[in-house]
Amino acid sequence: MANKIKDMIKKVETWFVGHFVPVKKNKIVFTQFGGCGYGCNPKAICDEFLRRGDNYDLVWLLNRKTSDEEAHVPKGVRISRKNQSLIELMTAKVWINNIHFSDLLRFGVFKRKGTIYLNTFHGGITLKKEGKDKHNYNPNRVLPEKDRMYLKDAEYVDYITSGCEMEDHVLKEFFWGKGEILRFGDARTDVLVNGSPEIRREVRSFFDVPEGTSLVIYAPTFRPDMSLKWYDWDYGKALDTLEEQTGRPWRMLIRLHPRIAKKSRELVPDSPRFIDASRYHDMQDLAVAADLMISDYSSVITDFMLTKKPAYMYVPDLDQYLQTRGMYFEMDELPFPYARTGDELIRCIREFDPDLYQKKSEQFMARLGYIADGGASRRIVDFLIEKMKE
Repeated sequence: MANKIKDMIKKVETWFVGHFVPVKKNKIVFTQFGGCGYGCNPKAICDEFLRRGDNYDLVWLLNRKTSDEEAHVPKGVRISRKNQSLIELMTAKVWINNIHFSDLLRFGVFKRKGTIYLNTFHGGITLKKEGKDKHNYNPNRVLPEKDRMYLKDAEYVDYITSGCEMEDHVLKEFFWGKGEILRFGDARTDVLVNGSPEIRREVRSFFDVPEGTSLVIYAPTFRPDMSLKWYDWDYGKALDTLEEQTGRPWRMLIRLHPRIAKKSRELVPDSPRFIDASRYHDMQDLAVAADLMISDYSSVITDFMLTKKPAYMYVPDLDQYLQTRGMYFEMDELPFPYARTGDELIRCIREFDPDLYQKKSEQFMARLGYIADGGASRRIVDFLIEKMKE
């Protein structure tokens, strides 16, 4: 009963602000993955606004579980939480998110006339099927509250950023055909294309990685049952193989999808060779710092491809995944060596051909016409500034 009363008070307060408190014309509210730390496309766009140095009120929404220290929100950006986030949204000129505002909509948040909602999504060259494309999609199912809020959020979306025609299709599925698609590229890929020695040093320092030690990042996506069984392989053998090949020490960053990040302690071995990076604020920073990636059906691997560093797919449940969810590409269309077993993965690492990998990556990118020139953030901010003047 107490929670219902609190929710009702939130809704009344939100309604009052939305009808009587004016929109602040220079306020831009950002968030990602339900209030996690400073990351993904919204981070890259926010960084570009900071670089411009103009008089914008930049606000980053955080959830209760993410501390200020974990979030890494930079100076010049205000942090907002809990009930205050409702007020910030209701008085903002621009909303920027990489997923749906489902939880906040439950408390009565609505998009006011004149407010601009830009959604950047969180995948680029998407591998796993979305929306009606999923093989297990059921058009007759009764939508749970979460999905109803997703649909309501999509109704509010004005613009969605994209990097290619294939991505356009995925976005239409994810947002139920709502929102105008802007072919500007994905802002979070700018740092992957341009590189950043500063970020590389920062990440290595944060995780206390010694000089001369290389990093592999293991970053798989979630499974519908949220099980960890598909991630159970011999991580140590992979590090041993890399050390034999390169003659230098390696460590592994293990980064689980936000939906299962809380289970990371169950998975990460208790050894200094393995580092739990699931709560680190930005996947792109980790990709900049890593020398090699192992993933599966996640779009983090197609992002990582832009760094031109080696990447492998470990897909022990490939047949089941293709049958239940499906992928937009055949495995052999992708540039990444892939393995169904731990032993096959070790063989892929040992037999890796960097020249062939680069050739296949370039052909793959050319076929898609994917925009990844390091300038997406600039184009997006230019567009928003013009829209904010209207």
